[in-house]
Amino acid sequence: MGRVISSNVNSLLEKGEDPRKLLELNLDEMGEQLKRGHKDVISAVAEEKRLKKKVEEADAEIDKWDKRAELALKAGDETLARDALKQKKRVESDRAIAEKVRGEQRDIALRMKGDLERMEKKLDELKLRKGTLAARAQQAQSGGGTESLGARGGDNAFENFRRMESKIEGKEAEVSAMSEVEEALGKGAESEESLEAKFRDLERQVGAGKGDGPDVEDELAALKKRIRV
Repeated sequence: MGRVISSNVNSLLEKGEDPRKLLELNLDEMGEQLKRGHKDVISAVAEEKRLKKKVEEADAEIDKWDKRAELALKAGDETLARDALKQKKRVESDRAIAEKVRGEQRDIALRMKGDLERMEKKLDELKLRKGTLAARAQQAQSGGGTESLGARGGDNAFENFRRMESKIEGKEAEVSAMSEVEEALGKGAESEESLEAKFRDLERQVGAGKGDGPDVEDELAALKKRIRV
């Protein structure tokens, strides 16, 4: 997108082809890029949903082993209850990993969706401007239009000024295009989603610093207290 924005008029002049035709080709190419972007976003969201389902399955598995440990303890089999709690701990560990990956995938999907929406807006803007851009290119190809009025041989002052202005506009367009590309790549201002992700990582780190939670024996004791064994 940035490449098209920064070189739209200059490329038309250099090729010497029909400006409207070239603009249409560029816009079509950008439209195809957006279609591929839609597919990428759909894939990213689908992967986040798959990971979410895995977390939910882990929650159900944790609840199952907790109830089994309680059943074994009520039956007076502490060894079996302890084995059930070990399985519960294993699933809890797997769940924590799946939840972390799911959070990261969600952030990626949100960022991709935001980038796609910005690209769609830019394409809509260019479609509205294509007539003006084509007209400017056509006028430049035909010799500058009204700028030739009053010229008496030699260098045309208006033409010299137009070339200087064109160079300045080209540099400005390059800077603008680079800013847009950097923003699309996530190097611009921090979005709410990325800020939320940073706080989520910080909260996980703080939680991790408090230890891994009660071990199996502590949980077994708590379970005994709960069912009054």
